[in-house]
Amino acid sequence: MKTPEFYRKLTLGILALIASLKLLYFHFSGHSLFTEETQYWLWSKHLDWNYYSKPLMIAVYNFLSTSIFGDTELAIKLNAILFSSMTAWVVFELTLEMYHKGKIAFWASMILVVMPFFHLGSIFHTTDSSLYFFWILAFFFLWKALASNEMKWWVLAGFATILGILSKNIMVLTLPTLGLYLLLTDKKRVLSKGPWVYVLVSCLSLIPIVVWNFQNDFVTFKHVGTLGGVEGEKSGFDLVQSLKYVGEYIGGQLGFLSPFFIPILWLSIKKTKFSKDPRALFLILPTLVVWLLFLVMSIFKTVNVNWPAFAILTLPILMAYCLDSASIQWRRFALSGGILTGVLLMLLLFPAPLDAIGFKKILRPSKDPMMRLAGYKELATRIDHLKDSLELRDKEFFFSDSYHVASEMAFYLKGNPQTYAINMGRRKNQFDLWPGIGQFEQKGYYGIYLTREFEVQEAVKNGFSRIVMQENFPTIHRGDTVKTYIIAVLENLRHVEEVETGEY
Repeated sequence: MKTPEFYRKLTLGILALIASLKLLYFHFSGHSLFTEETQYWLWSKHLDWNYYSKPLMIAVYNFLSTSIFGDTELAIKLNAILFSSMTAWVVFELTLEMYHKGKIAFWASMILVVMPFFHLGSIFHTTDSSLYFFWILAFFFLWKALASNEMKWWVLAGFATILGILSKNIMVLTLPTLGLYLLLTDKKRVLSKGPWVYVLVSCLSLIPIVVWNFQNDFVTFKHVGTLGGVEGEKSGFDLVQSLKYVGEYIGGQLGFLSPFFIPILWLSIKKTKFSKDPRALFLILPTLVVWLLFLVMSIFKTVNVNWPAFAILTLPILMAYCLDSASIQWRRFALSGGILTGVLLMLLLFPAPLDAIGFKKILRPSKDPMMRLAGYKELATRIDHLKDSLELRDKEFFFSDSYHVASEMAFYLKGNPQTYAINMGRRKNQFDLWPGIGQFEQKGYYGIYLTREFEVQEAVKNGFSRIVMQENFPTIHRGDTVKTYIIAVLENLRHVEEVETGEY
């Protein structure tokens, strides 16, 4: 009989192999970084206690990794890979702590790594990457605290929650989840010292968030309120639209789980008596709390599929435990489902080799999710060439009407210049809190402008003396043009009249 240590080493070995393969994929794929990744990288050049839409830690992680590896793609991607590997490892350790079987812990970790939501979090360094890790780490410490009632575990759970909240605010849901769990299992512990120490330690995370927002007109709260439907313009209730939102939400979460794992989850829920098994309740409750919260939100507005995805993290443990005592047919189905999920994910990552046999008809390049990563390196190379050929004497700045494009150019342009995102009718973002292009007015500066509009906006044209040159730049993905940008070089910034929408 194999020992837990054998399964621990096997798990760590497989996670190391997966991490290495992903690094190789990033290196040879030719893809640019995701626009959110370059935005958060740019934040790391402006370290602060909080940012417009997110807390500070995403910038800190990038600051640390780029301080070691430079402003490179590797430095950014390494964060995602490290956090995902550590998340899968903590899932192993939590499973082992709860069920004391290395085999169950191994399969819980393996089920997790092939789930689509986790795969995305492991290849893109967004706030979800670190949220996943600190979410499961907090529940690991909470389980240790509940099992032993030792104060150190409550404190460690609090510190994990602090780092989680400072990675992504939604981590705060650990607090009501724990409270609900205690009410359902042992009401007397609600008033005991340990849980309240955990709450008090966790709440320390709010200090930098609240102080920074007090100094910046509470823009984060306005932004989150808009996303949640509390702030911003409101329209009348539309039942058909609401049903569409709810359907998209449920379908998105089941897809993120993997359709092949839905029967296993159903079997796990059906077989488990949650009222008699506090372990199972501890695992299912985080999912229910988060999913129900976002289900209510989806009645009124679109919920991005990744927002509640972190709630899935404890489900592989429940599924692995169920499969351990299931029939051989169910185990084979689980293995086949995991392999098929992995194959489909590989097709999404490597569709080009199949285009020769007609895969373009199934997944058109313009609909390919990886299309969003195409062309930014080449676009930056072209702009660098234009800048050099026009001999602008270093009296130029780079700007766009999109923070996505501005962030990508800051990363890929030679020398990593600060770029700017003007407001031509969009909602606010982090660029609006930094100095804008107004600092270059009436000083003889050239502006190099990028937009995906059909033509350069009149407000931009009128803000300069003249257009020096303008060209279209196509973005090619899998042999097709999927995006077209206008590159415009404009002379002598006078003043661009931006649009103040008041939208957050």
